[in-house]
Amino acid sequence: MAKKDTIKALVRRGVSEQDAEMLVKSYNTIGAIGEASVEDIAACGIPEDRAEGILKAIREKPSSSSSGSSRAKKVAVQEPEPVQIFEAYAKFNDCDAAEKRL
Repeated sequence: MAKKDTIKALVRRGVSEQDAEMLVKSYNTIGAIGEASVEDIAACGIPEDRAEGILKAIREKPSSSSSGSSRAKKVAVQEPEPVQIFEAYAKFNDCDAAEKRL
């Protein structure tokens, strides 16, 4: 399963699926590929010009539009408005005898 995930991640970065499959035979993670040299990647059977492009794609951060992660987006916290306390007064007339019985 990890190889499939690595291949998908490489393809999202613009690496061809065929090149990605060749890379996962020698490297387990994208980080390991990123630390490799052009010559190391060329030793996997990938031409040097494509190896340079692969390394450039891996070493650059993926675009934010493809990530879709909400973790990267920080939302400004809004302070709530202070609550205003008010008192309402009502003036009542004196009750008559019938109202007092209630």
